[in-house]
Amino acid sequence: MTTSAPSLPATAKSLQWTTVGKPADVLSLNEATPLPTITGSNVLVKVHAAAVNPVDWKLMKGGVPRFLMPSIKVPGVDIAGTVVAVGPKAGKRVQIGDQVMVLLSLFQSGGLAEYTLVDESLVAKKPERWSFEQAASMPLATMTVWQALVDYGKFKKGDKVLINGASGGTGTVAVQLAKALGAYVVGVCSGSNAQMVKDLGADEVVDYRTTDVTEKFTSQDFDIVFDAATTGDQFWGKRHTLIKPSGNLVLIVPKDNVTDTPFHMLYAGACVASKKAISFLQRGPGYHLILTERDGVELEEAVKVLEDAKADPIIDSVYEFTLPSVLAAFDKSISGRAKGKLVVKIH
Repeated sequence: MTTSAPSLPATAKSLQWTTVGKPADVLSLNEATPLPTITGSNVLVKVHAAAVNPVDWKLMKGGVPRFLMPSIKVPGVDIAGTVVAVGPKAGKRVQIGDQVMVLLSLFQSGGLAEYTLVDESLVAKKPERWSFEQAASMPLATMTVWQALVDYGKFKKGDKVLINGASGGTGTVAVQLAKALGAYVVGVCSGSNAQMVKDLGADEVVDYRTTDVTEKFTSQDFDIVFDAATTGDQFWGKRHTLIKPSGNLVLIVPKDNVTDTPFHMLYAGACVASKKAISFLQRGPGYHLILTERDGVELEEAVKVLEDAKADPIIDSVYEFTLPSVLAAFDKSISGRAKGKLVVKIH
């Protein structure tokens, strides 16, 4: 039996797109979106804040084949809010009134809405010391970094970690989480952001505008290189001098839409597979292109590490829940100049 908070509205506001293109051309505001039916292990979250991430506009521009997406797509994979209804098979991890944070699936209706339906398995409790805006900024970046370092990178306490793009939305979390786990951290960013990255805990900062980090470190210095700036094959070409043979190079999905058709998806997969094979045959560093998995329990584990280290989210800007304001957030994300995360305040 579904249980819900009293006086839920029949409809709510949401941002939507139905065709591929630039955010300014395809995004619209629907002020009367019907609330979804709450079934199975789903819970309904009243969204207080949601983040804008590069993955949102990549999908909008055709980052995956359109047939894989809902016919009406609400963007946004990061949310924080309050549980207001619980499906008949939910209630094991959260109850009505719980304050939560969620990393949504790419292939469901997203978080730039007043209410969002999510599977209970994706939900994590929000730390009390974080605001909803702070909590909404963290799920995707935190899970990406945790999986990059722990799952793909095989992190061990004391490892030396290079983080490229250390001042961005994912990079700032990477610096904080790597330090909280006990790493020696070298961050790569512009000189204008160097002090911020040092303040986050980086032991060294390299200004990419004046120094080629692959020329500065040539003695297999790193256990993990995490490329959060999606700069391409810069580090792959120098892996044997930059990374220990037992180490790992981990990249997030690049800026270009490399998976916008089935052919491109197969091609991208073949490129990753070939580099993995080369790494294995040459007994060199591992190569990993990370596709972030969704898991509420793992998200809670990673957030607990940050919370214990008193590592608070870094937010560049908070935007209103209006179409012009959200489009401004997308413009900032596309520019690649955000220092930290971009968040939309909804309730």
